[in-house]
Amino acid sequence: MTLYLTQEDVKKVLDMPSTIKAVEDGFREMGKKAIEMPPRVYLHFPKGVLIAMPAYMPGLGVAGTKLVTVHPDNKKDYNLPAVIARIVLNSPENGIPLAIMDGTYITALRTGAAGAVGIKYLSREDSEIVGLCGAGVQGRSQIMGLMEVRPNVKKVKVYDIIPEAKTLFINEMKKIYPKIEFISVNTPEDATKDSDIIITCTPSPIPFIKGEWLKEGAHVSAIGADTAAKRELETSVLLKCTKISVDYIPQAFVVGDFALPKEEGAITEEDIYAEMGEIVCGKKQGRINKKEITLFKATGLAIEDVGTAAIVYNLAINKNIGLKLQS
Repeated sequence: MTLYLTQEDVKKVLDMPSTIKAVEDGFREMGKKAIEMPPRVYLHFPKGVLIAMPAYMPGLGVAGTKLVTVHPDNKKDYNLPAVIARIVLNSPENGIPLAIMDGTYITALRTGAAGAVGIKYLSREDSEIVGLCGAGVQGRSQIMGLMEVRPNVKKVKVYDIIPEAKTLFINEMKKIYPKIEFISVNTPEDATKDSDIIITCTPSPIPFIKGEWLKEGAHVSAIGADTAAKRELETSVLLKCTKISVDYIPQAFVVGDFALPKEEGAITEEDIYAEMGEIVCGKKQGRINKKEITLFKATGLAIEDVGTAAIVYNLAINKNIGLKLQS
């Protein structure tokens, strides 16, 4: 029997705390080198890509594959989401497909959870002011994750190239987090300067964050650039940061934030302090003082998707949610 779960089914059982736990557990297993995660496989279409992302975590008894398509013009051309995903969860014992589920909502939440894990281990615990660049779906997810690990945040400065997006985002967030001050700012510089935590989650092909804007003790959560064509951080950001961490070194140096600075000779793999898994499992320390300027570059890992899907599956079984398919 295979359980089929729609996006509405997934939304009924999955919340941000559960997703953060799944992502943190995945990082911990990765840090212990107790995972099998082959490189992503890409198919390139005229208007987008299809990506296959398999992972197996023996210690958690979890295995599966995410298939995700990214078509940036989908909204304009077909009134469809730019990112569409499905996850197949398999039994490591006998290989049967335990579940086929929507992965689009899981992708959104697990990306916010990955940013939250980076913030938990690398930002200052007394952080109060946040600068957010990108007021889309991922902006919402990043704020959801942020609030779980830094509940003392008092102000979020919101920047987006689309003014209407900022307005909609701020109005929505004020309803969810009425005690937080959400304000609109006009430039990435306004969002970055004087912020304790800076979150970037845009599809920008042109870097827009400068190192000179980062104050002492700041943390940068760089989420948006997940291909070679995307880049949010100027090289000066990498040079300004005193501790640089990534989710997975080989994958990080494929995306624009790191690939182009490497070509310039400004950074190499040796300049990376740690993969996040090494920090989560205790092999390396996270933030050690209030003066460090830290950076976490997330590119998205299959262990995050598969681990979150396993939690969704177990919750759905317990609550009798989903359609049971006969093999």
